[in-house]
Amino acid sequence: MPGTWVKIRVNCTKRLPIVISRCTEWADQGSRQCQSWADEGYNKCDRWEDEGHSECSSWGKECHWYTFWNCIVEWICHAWYWVAHWVCKAWYWVANWVCQAWYWVAKWVCTSWNLLFIWLCLNEANGGALFLLTDGTVLMNENNAGYGTRRWWKLTPDNTGSYVNGTWSRVADSINARQFFSSAVLADGRLLVCGGEYSDASGSNTQDETNLCEIYDPVANTWTSISPPTGWTQIGDGACSLLPDGRFFLGNLSDTRTAIFDPLVGTWTASASKNDRSSEETWILLPDNTIVTPQCSSHPSSEKYIIANGAWQNEGNLPGDLVEASSIEIGPGILLPDGRGFFVGATSATALYTMPNINTGQGTWVAGPNIPSVNKNNLGSKDGPGCLMVNGNILFPAAPVDGIKDNYNQPCSFFEFDGTNIITSTDVPNNVCPTFMGRLLLLPTGEIMWAREDGSAYYAFQYQGVPNNNWRPVISACPSSIMAGSTIQISGRQFNGLSQAVGYGDDYSAATNYPLVRIRNNATGHFRYCRTANHTTTDIAGNMIPSMGVATGNAIINTNVQIPTDLETGLSELFVVANGIASEPFVVTIFSRGQG
Repeated sequence: MPGTWVKIRVNCTKRLPIVISRCTEWADQGSRQCQSWADEGYNKCDRWEDEGHSECSSWGKECHWYTFWNCIVEWICHAWYWVAHWVCKAWYWVANWVCQAWYWVAKWVCTSWNLLFIWLCLNEANGGALFLLTDGTVLMNENNAGYGTRRWWKLTPDNTGSYVNGTWSRVADSINARQFFSSAVLADGRLLVCGGEYSDASGSNTQDETNLCEIYDPVANTWTSISPPTGWTQIGDGACSLLPDGRFFLGNLSDTRTAIFDPLVGTWTASASKNDRSSEETWILLPDNTIVTPQCSSHPSSEKYIIANGAWQNEGNLPGDLVEASSIEIGPGILLPDGRGFFVGATSATALYTMPNINTGQGTWVAGPNIPSVNKNNLGSKDGPGCLMVNGNILFPAAPVDGIKDNYNQPCSFFEFDGTNIITSTDVPNNVCPTFMGRLLLLPTGEIMWAREDGSAYYAFQYQGVPNNNWRPVISACPSSIMAGSTIQISGRQFNGLSQAVGYGDDYSAATNYPLVRIRNNATGHFRYCRTANHTTTDIAGNMIPSMGVATGNAIINTNVQIPTDLETGLSELFVVANGIASEPFVVTIFSRGQG
């Protein structure tokens, strides 16, 4: 049975302090202009009077006892200018206060008008890039007027665990606005954003392919600027992926260079050059610790990065071309639970990649099913989202494609790939847009969130189907008694899920392959997410390293969990969630600090 789209509570931009400050700032600026204009008028009155008195005085030079009439004319002249001077000043004084009063009234009209918009929820934030933070909240970058902004919002689920009925709140503004950029949620819970095809680095939004990077700390609610890779003047929307050890791997927009950012030390190092530039590519992290991508600038060939060797190698040609030649665009790539990579083309073609038995060998490409046509139109994804569903299918939109470079057509039609076939799914209500305007994010509930960068309506895709039990995280160690306000460690298997789960072309990266923890109180039925951080595992040398891989099998993964101080006490069930799939419940007792 097809799934359904349920509207998520709107994000009313209830920014009362900002409204008042902006109206006040505008009124104050007008008031200063009034005063400046009046002061200039006073000075003109003075200058005009001085000039008049000088002229009168020149007449007075002829004032003698025998030219008494000249004296009378001089006195009348001085008196006239004296009166006119004060009339002039009085006029400017009255005009100033009329002007001031107008701006005072306008200030409160401005404020009242905005308050009306807030009260009626007529002012809503447009969607943009979506990220799942490790405390279970969704972070969204607001877009406006066709560009990214510095404004970010957080969606917090309600106490039943519902995101549809969740609450929006504003978080700190980023240092720069950006649109179409490289990004990843790090193992320590912070969000790294780099580059931007469009940004305001120059002072206004423009297509500058910026190299600026920054990190958001959700605990401190702060953004911190970091340096780009040495020698990189542009990053733009460079392809990227988080590596299994938690480092961030980034491709250069303009050439074959790559670089790796280590969050533990905060520095970049140069990595191996690709066989072609990474522009427009979509990268998939595989369970054999490689990254595979169809090449866009050298289509239909492909290559993969062998992480252990730090080297790229040719991976053969795809059986069909996924890349639109005119635009060099491609759609999303997503790892399936069975280990195959599924790629959606900007043509009507798709392709599947199977790993070799040894990761230094060459894998196998086979053609996937063609995307069904709609109204006799061929469909594809010219930059667009895709998302793994908990039942193992992949949800993605496609739109009409005609091979013309600058044609990004609409509407979006939604499909599911079930591992064999592409089947028609349910279209989101606001589907009249090109694919590149949409974002999909896998939520901890298994629902898939949709947001458009040019629209303020957000939806959650709800569907039937349950995950294979073998895909679930498995808890092997967890305290049975937990104090509210403490930090605990939980260990188990498959805490990183089987896939990075969320894909796009090169403009957006929001993998969700990390453990979240939610606790359900047995008495109230309320759910609460706890912040996780520092997911780790042990490497072959016995060293503890960050764990951000996929399909980690029987490897033991650890994560630190911060228990909220106001968590409801009593008998509860604890779940570890990865890629929307929850573990079996682990029974715990929550107690407050004074109950120990």
